Amino acid sequence: MPMDLSRLSSSSSDSSRFSAVSSSPSSKGSAAVVLSIECLKGSSKADEWTGDMLQTGDIVEELRIGNMIVKSPFRNGKSGVQKVLHSSYKQKETSIRVRVRRVGAEEDEFAELQACLVPGDQLVGRKQYVLRAIDDPNYAVGFVDRTERDCLNLQ
Repeated sequence: MPMDLSRLSSSSSDSSRFSAVSSSPSSKGSAAVVLSIECLKGSSKADEWTGDMLQTGDIVEELRIGNMIVKSPFRNGKSGVQKVLHSSYKQKETSIRVRVRRVGAEEDEFAELQACLVPGDQLVGRKQYVLRAIDDPNYAVGFVDRTERDCLNLQ
């Protein structure tokens, strides 16, 4: 399920929840494993969804939690990111910005999500952390390891 994105203007502010800009294309459809977004919960109203919304399959490029910045490639993928999120949550550092890449036909688009880190449902005895959009708690996303080709197919 998607999340709302707004285009980055020439005078963007940090209070903006999402922003998107374009970049030159990279190798599309590779078999490399990347960390990607999995939309877990969204609005039930289909008319609220647009093409500019954060989608399952968007590729995570960067995480900003407090003063810490973690960039792709992420060591140990989803498992490594969950350890970082757990450590941050224990330190009560729950504000997070996630920068994602969406593979486009002509060029890749980048988007940024500002969210709150919250514990999700426990699976197999391990706490999994998810992100909830700051201004709409109905939107929640998690992380999944996928190949870049799978991400492209989902997009």
